[in-house]
Amino acid sequence: MWRCAMSNKHEFKTIVVPYDGSDQAKHAFSMACDLIGDDPDAKLMLLHVVPSGMVGTMDNAEGNTIDGVPWGLLDYETYKDVVHAALDRVKKEVLDSLGDSVHDERITVEAVADTSPAEAIAKYAATHGADLIVMGRRGLGALRGMLGSVSYGVLHSAEMPVLTVK
Repeated sequence: MWRCAMSNKHEFKTIVVPYDGSDQAKHAFSMACDLIGDDPDAKLMLLHVVPSGMVGTMDNAEGNTIDGVPWGLLDYETYKDVVHAALDRVKKEVLDSLGDSVHDERITVEAVADTSPAEAIAKYAATHGADLIVMGRRGLGALRGMLGSVSYGVLHSAEMPVLTVK
């Protein structure tokens, strides 16, 4: 016979929520807020992953150039500045889209560029000591489609529990 006992053994103090602005991501954010409740020590990190191939088209780029310089010929410092500016703009857009719901010192917003959103989410959660990833999922067909390819990838890559919500 199984018995379930109440305990704080799985109290989640650090939660990562991948956020892309979709209804599923908003629902995941809401659920994560419920999970941290009023705990003053809890942290909630919203993470937006920008496909690294898109970073060059997000700032002052025109076609395949940035300020007239071909994208592939940029020096490292200029490239780094372009990436940081694009990611800062994405963070601001996320903050603006959520309005007053992120005016809590326990909530942070980050943006990273990576070729694989699933791997970026799992790596970010691991390096920031996350206890849990709460993410939205798409409701489609077969397992990968039902979860969404990013959710499916995170489930297989993450070292910590992953809660998917619809």
